[in-house]
Amino acid sequence: MTDTEKAPLSNGKEEKVTIAIEKRAEVEPFLQGEPAQAPVDKWSLVYLIIFLHGIGTLMPWNMFLTIAQTYYVNYKMKIENENGTMDTTWYSENYMTAQNVCSQLPNLLLNFINIFIVVKGDLTKRIGVSLCVVGFAVLFTMSFIYMDTWSWQGGFFFLTLASVIVLNGTNGIYQNSIFGLVSDFPFKYTNAVIIGNNFCGTFVSIVSILSIYLFESIEMRAMVYFGISLLTIACCFASFFTLKKLPFYRHYAKCDQKSVEDGVSTEEDQAVTFGEFWETFKEGWIGFTNVFLVFFVTLAIFPVTMINVSPDRENILFTILGDKLYIAVMVFLLFNLLAFIGSMLGSYKQVISPEHMRIWVYIRVLLIPAFVLLNYRPETRGILPVVCTSNWCYLILGSIMSLSSGYLSSLAMMYITRYVSAERARTAMMMAAFFLISGIVAGIVFSPILGAIIDLF
Repeated sequence: MTDTEKAPLSNGKEEKVTIAIEKRAEVEPFLQGEPAQAPVDKWSLVYLIIFLHGIGTLMPWNMFLTIAQTYYVNYKMKIENENGTMDTTWYSENYMTAQNVCSQLPNLLLNFINIFIVVKGDLTKRIGVSLCVVGFAVLFTMSFIYMDTWSWQGGFFFLTLASVIVLNGTNGIYQNSIFGLVSDFPFKYTNAVIIGNNFCGTFVSIVSILSIYLFESIEMRAMVYFGISLLTIACCFASFFTLKKLPFYRHYAKCDQKSVEDGVSTEEDQAVTFGEFWETFKEGWIGFTNVFLVFFVTLAIFPVTMINVSPDRENILFTILGDKLYIAVMVFLLFNLLAFIGSMLGSYKQVISPEHMRIWVYIRVLLIPAFVLLNYRPETRGILPVVCTSNWCYLILGSIMSLSSGYLSSLAMMYITRYVSAERARTAMMMAAFFLISGIVAGIVFSPILGAIIDLF
């Protein structure tokens, strides 16, 4: 496939873009693979650092979300009565809804704005500031673990939501910038972020299972969760001191600078306008749609729809795991582990070409009605029949959804620059991060709507 074939245009500027590709190809032939003159990524240090940041972009929020029901809803937001039991309050009943709104909207908004913000020099400056703010938000959250917050629950409720806004808004900038940074590197480094994302979910699922047995104290569980988050953020921040010294990283940073000198501009030195945003979207809309749909389908099913599929309690899978571990293993560990494996497969073997990618992405949408035909919301669903109640049917569909989530998300992000001209590569990668978040938000919003529709019919 030639460079011009990798950058199809719909705006009539084929000649200009062809010249830009030729100039950039002199200094950045990694669009066709790793350049022959590039130094070796010794011990895969650059790859591992990018992988670490893939973990870091999700670790704080994943830990926060995992502990939220136990720590906030069932502990901090409830109040003890005279009998020694915990009574629900307005805050405990409304916390999860408020948390979802306060987490996703700022993330989406700031992720979008970040595309248009100019930062001179490399993106590591923006990433470093984001990491500092995220670290502060985690420390702020930890400061309340052993504090008496029951006497001022209203204030604690709104302070917690404020920290959620800061954490997720800043994390959106962090994630967006990481994808912009790796746009200068060979394709497998883009996938390192996705692999890190999925490994993070697997790790958090394992921590969740272990904490059930190791720690009876809710405060201790919260301290472990947030402590691991803080340590991860610290490691990500420290890794940049190593990253900038590595010849492999410096080679591609210099290549990007050389492309500017040769007339191929980058978004680091010039603000991205709405016109350029629109032109990039017109070139790469197929790739952006792929990214959006992959994450929309995943979040429409995981975790809410999967949790609402009632298990067959006589089945051996439920008998082995029991009530205590069934959800933790058959929902969270199943998805995160197989998504991680899928993203690893995407890194080593790209069976699906960019041209055929959208076919598989569109077919995958059928997984949503497939889950509905399982034993989904049996107590409240309407007349729609249940086709299969077996835990094995659930396991098969869950495995397909999870593996395809990891594999297709990796390919969708890796292929983004194939749909646009070389001069728009960085903008395209940052836009792809925005469509990734958009898909997540849309999937989260759609899950309860799907439940309401099934109950109605």
